[in-house]
Parts: sequence; C-alpha cells; structure tokens
Amino acid sequence: MPSASRGSATLFDYAYTTTAVAKLNWEVGRNGRLERAKGMLIVVDSVKNHLTHRNMTETPSNTANHQRLAEMFVHLTPLGARVPYSISTDNQQNIWVATKGGLFKIDRFGKLLFQEKNDFAKKAEPFCQVSLHENRIIYAYSECMSGLTLLKVMTLEGETISEQFLDGKIQSLSVNDGGEMFLTKRVKGEDSIVYSSDICCPSCWNEVICEDEYVFQTVCALSNDLLVVSTCTLPINMYSRQFLRLISVAEGKVIKSFSKEGKEDGQIFFPLSIQKYGNDILVLDKTGRIQQFTQDGDFVRVAAKIDAYLGNAFVINGNMALIACSGIVLDKDNKTICDDWLEKVPLDGSMWLPDPDFVGKKE
Repeated sequence: MPSASRGSATLFDYAYTTTAVAKLNWEVGRNGRLERAKGMLIVVDSVKNHLTHRNMTETPSNTANHQRLAEMFVHLTPLGARVPYSISTDNQQNIWVATKGGLFKIDRFGKLLFQEKNDFAKKAEPFCQVSLHENRIIYAYSECMSGLTLLKVMTLEGETISEQFLDGKIQSLSVNDGGEMFLTKRVKGEDSIVYSSDICCPSCWNEVICEDEYVFQTVCALSNDLLVVSTCTLPINMYSRQFLRLISVAEGKVIKSFSKEGKEDGQIFFPLSIQKYGNDILVLDKTGRIQQFTQDGDFVRVAAKIDAYLGNAFVINGNMALIACSGIVLDKDNKTICDDWLEKVPLDGSMWLPDPDFVGKKE
C-alpha cells in the first residue's frame, strides 16, 4: 500500500492538478485498475511502476514517517486553527495566524492570547491573510458561496477598527512601510489585477496594474514604490510558466522579470509566501524550499528546506523562519491524521532531518 504520510512519493503527489488527474485517469484505464480498501486508493503495481519510471512522483522523504511533535513550536490543530495560510508578528513578538478556522494570536512561548474563530471553517476559502502595520492588524478572508472577501483592520487587542466587503476572493496581501495595502485576488474572468488602498481609508481600491497574459498571485511590498509578485500563466497547472516580477507602483508596470518555473536551485514552483529579507527577498514555494534572491533577480542560496507541499506561509523571526505547516502525518499510534502546526527552521541552509530519539520523546 502506498504510504499516506507526508512527503512520501504517492499517487496523490502526481495527481494534484486537473491536468494530472485527467492524465492519470487515462493511464489507469489503459494499464490497470483502481481498488478501494480501507478508505484509501491503492494503485495496481503496473500503473504505479509506470508512473514511477516516468519520474512523475516526488522523491521519498526521510522524515515522512514521523510527525515532528518534538520539533513543533505550536500545535495549531488543538486550538481549532485549521489550515493556516498566512502568518505575521507584531512589535511585541506575538504571532498572528490566519487560518480557515479563524484568526489566532499566540505569544512567543506558544500561549494562545486571542482568537476570532470561524464556526464554518469548511466553507472558508483558501488564502486567508493577515498582515501588520505599526499597531494595526489587517485580516482578510473569503467565503465560498458569496464570492466576497471580508477585510478587517484591528487593534493588537483584537478590536475591530473598520471592516468592509470586497468583490472577489483574496489571494495575497502585503502592506508597505507607508501603510499602503496591496492585494491580489483569485482570477475571475480574463484580467488579473493588483489593487492598492490606504490603511487609514480602505474603502477605495485603486488598480496598480492589470494583465491578461498571466495572473498575479503572491505579492510582497519591498518599498513604497516597489512590489515583487509571483505570476503564472493560465490554465494553472504543473506546466504553467512562472516568473517573479518587480512592479513599479508609480509607473504601474513590470520593470523586471526573473527566475522561472522548475524545482532546481533558482527556479520557482508556485510560490506561496514572499518576505523582504534585508535588501533581498526570501521565497517559499511548494517544493518546501525557502530561496534567497537579490532585488536584481540573482539567485543567492537555498536558505532552508522542509518537506514539499507542507509549508503554506512563513515569516522571518530573527535568524529563523517561522513556518505555518499543514499535512497528512502519522500520530503516536501510527494512524494517519491531518495536522496543522508552526515550526521554526534556521535560515542557514538547514533541512529537516529525522530525529533518532524521536520515539522516546513522544511518550
């Protein structure tokens, strides 16, 4: 039986896009059959070997069969913080996490300080966002049926200062030092747009740049006049062309494009979170790599790496990356569960490694 633990090379690593699923269905119909056993899909050997020989799965992870309970900074699942998509820290070193289960404030020791729970987490859309500007928190989330985004400006105590509904579903949010907010939405129609508004009066949103050849996804404000945004061609699948693009806010145009799609060093594979790092940028993508680039587009290094498809977002905390993770893992009884947690990883080229003493630490 293929392993269901995180990081393993399974059928699901291959069939994670519409294109891949369609191709998989054709391969299965041609070469084998699917059986259902104990609620899981088992691929007949002929199909599994065929896909493996074509190198369409991820390399097995040597950390796939242990849950990292000993390494967790904060275990989010018991708090109801299901599926975290964005993370930020305030000037008191408290951590704010936006999840499908709501907004959560946690101190630097992992203690829950505030929560605004979403009682309908299953109906929440992906890519809820949280960001900080001075002493204000900006929190945004979407609901699947309405197609709207609720954006709130809050105090550090969790009190609402203002709120508004935006048309469309949010994809990414960033705030520059001057208090100007920038957001991207999940594409609907032919055009993809980066919007901006001032945190003091967020009722009016202006168009920064509009494109119909590709979609804007993850955005990060580098200065008052400079954004870096990941872009992807349509349809969005494993064959999409991807770039990182620098955008001049004043000119409303792309001034530089760099990197490209791929899983080699210096290439990107669906960036999930971009953070300013001194004069450079750090990019977390679906491969689990946090890569460092200069603002001129030069690749510097892989600053850290975790298992693929687990990290949803990160924030820089000193010389560490605080990463919000979600995945299918094994609990202490060796049962597969969906879990969510925060974990710190040094930005020194570190990679996850199995802990030989982990079994003893679980008890």
